[in-house]
Amino acid sequence: MKQNYKNQMIFILILLIGGILIGIFGSKLLDMEVLNKLDVILIPMNDSYDLYSTFIFQFVLQVIYIFIILILGTSLLGSVLIAFIIFTKGFQIGLTCMMFIYTYELKGILGIILTLIPQVFIDMLPIIIISLFSIEMSNRILFTCLNNHRIKLENELNQGLNYLIYSFISALISSFLKVTLIVMLIRFFNQF
Repeated sequence: MKQNYKNQMIFILILLIGGILIGIFGSKLLDMEVLNKLDVILIPMNDSYDLYSTFIFQFVLQVIYIFIILILGTSLLGSVLIAFIIFTKGFQIGLTCMMFIYTYELKGILGIILTLIPQVFIDMLPIIIISLFSIEMSNRILFTCLNNHRIKLENELNQGLNYLIYSFISALISSFLKVTLIVMLIRFFNQF
């Protein structure tokens, strides 16, 4: 991996972990009743759960995130806006961790390990892949504007297309895993 992409990966992980920590500690500022009202997200799966529509929804949601991040990568402020998206995803993960703990108490830690961590890893992979390229592209555009430098557009488009294809493939796989593996893990967790 190029040094630039290593730096982007470190940047992304710092934002994600920072968002998770802020979400966890920020949830303590929320009223307990407000957080408990959000527990509808943690509803147990039943046999009438439609896997196909969930798969389509998850895939479309991932594709929307991919395109938003890709488009932001073509702007001067793209790095800042992509950082905000990644941070808010981390914040959302932190709040979800606390919802597990508030809803299930000690059992919630098992729920985080069994269901949330695999889901987050699967869910964030396409976003991280496209963010690596988009942040680098936004930085190159900023550098070009500040230094009156030219970008080799053909190389950038080829590289961007590669990252877009990798992101779509990982979004397809992650959507499939979320409606199969993650649903099985949630059902297993709900048996306790």
